[in-house]
Amino acid sequence: MPSVKHSPPSLKPVPPSPWLKKNINGIEYWVYILTGLCGINIRGLALLCGVHENAIRSAIRNAQKYLQKVGEEVRKIRETDLYNLLKDKEIFLEEVRNLSPIQQGGPVKIIVLEVCLIFISYYAKKGKPQAIETLSLFSKFGAEQFIYIQTGYIARPESVVLGEIEYLTAKETVQVNKSRQAEARFFTNPMTGECGIALESLGYLCGGVAIKHVQAFLNTQNEPFLQPDHPEQIVKATVCAEVLQHFGHEHKPRKTVAQHWAKALDPMVPTLHKKTNYQAPAVTDREMQLELQNNELKEENSRLKQLVKEDETQGLKKRHRLMGRVLQWAIPKNLYDVRLEEETSYITQLLDGLILKRLPQQSLPKDVILPDGLTLDAEISLLTYKSPLESLNLWTIQELIGHYVGYRKILAAHHPKHTLPDAKQFALYAITTIYPQELIKQVGTTAWQPTIKNGVYQLCGFGLEITVIVINEITTAPHNRPWNLLSSQQTTIDYALNQDVPLPDDLRQYFERNS
Repeated sequence: MPSVKHSPPSLKPVPPSPWLKKNINGIEYWVYILTGLCGINIRGLALLCGVHENAIRSAIRNAQKYLQKVGEEVRKIRETDLYNLLKDKEIFLEEVRNLSPIQQGGPVKIIVLEVCLIFISYYAKKGKPQAIETLSLFSKFGAEQFIYIQTGYIARPESVVLGEIEYLTAKETVQVNKSRQAEARFFTNPMTGECGIALESLGYLCGGVAIKHVQAFLNTQNEPFLQPDHPEQIVKATVCAEVLQHFGHEHKPRKTVAQHWAKALDPMVPTLHKKTNYQAPAVTDREMQLELQNNELKEENSRLKQLVKEDETQGLKKRHRLMGRVLQWAIPKNLYDVRLEEETSYITQLLDGLILKRLPQQSLPKDVILPDGLTLDAEISLLTYKSPLESLNLWTIQELIGHYVGYRKILAAHHPKHTLPDAKQFALYAITTIYPQELIKQVGTTAWQPTIKNGVYQLCGFGLEITVIVINEITTAPHNRPWNLLSSQQTTIDYALNQDVPLPDDLRQYFERNS
């Protein structure tokens, strides 16, 4: 028996479906990829509305049958609010473009998005919680965009090359007048986002205004075209808005079509972006990425510098407070009032140091030895202080003098006769951790005079004598313990900490935290 050869069956590839579908919690979202038309299945719509599926089906049946035959009689369907909303509507996608997805051998009824919105809005007004929630989601994303997101659909923009630029483009059939339709074209540059409308199309949107009249108006505008030298004259979006406003509301006869499009395309730029499916391009250029990274690094560097500056500022404040606390501890409280950063003028202007006031009828006991340079012979002593992170310069001295003048004026204002207190009642001190090289250069060696005490100098000028105390040059000794504590040299600080007389707890805690 001769063998029979069977040819292998030919396997034809199944063409890809033009439908995009996503089932989420029993709700089927559908998009027809070629056009972007979209909708929801009946059961899914019922779930989104928070009603039974039969309620949706019944409403659709009533809307599709205006007259219903019962036996031999023809009875008019009872009109309801929902019926009036749905009648004369194309409910299913297959009624719009003869489109219907096939699933398991049969067509699937997909309700048009517009009709879905009618149902959802209707039941939301009826107080259905699920419908209200759905309406909120639709409002947030936009109805079409909501379904696009659910299905993962990305609209494919059309484009056309004009010159060296590839523009995203969209076409739309518009009603020019009662008897004429035409195609309007919209453009967006995907690299810059610049957009506009073709000159001829703009005439259509103005209700058929002659191009020469549109051109005459454009001649009054500054650079109205995206590409002035290209035959395809694309009018800039902002200018298009002016054109529609002009022919719709200002030029006679006023064009109602122009009025319609002026409203429909407002705001112009975002609307044209949406029509042409424009999205801001992602940064892919290597140089742009490097530039962005460089800018980010600069911002981070600036932020870190600011943090360092803030830390230093906080540190300086702590250091100034420490100096004040050291003198409050070292100077007998029953003799002097030590005040930190007191206002020294009618406007808020704080002395960055101390004001030491001798209490009335009090003098320094012989057994109290003050640190070198600090005599406290005057009734009022004004001190400015510079920590190891700061430098004592001419501006600091000028500030100290300004505070001195301001403080004398304040005291005069409180005097019964408004007279200035005697200058001999005041003593000025400038206390600095490090030797003020810059200050000496600024004032000259004539004004700068050393004394017999190490680290103590006199600065003379303008009828004033300012005592300058350089803490790092002060002799290490028990009576200099206040200055030694403020030194920037650790050995000197250790010496001051290890004296027989213990420091108050708050001062010792400061040095323990910063050791």
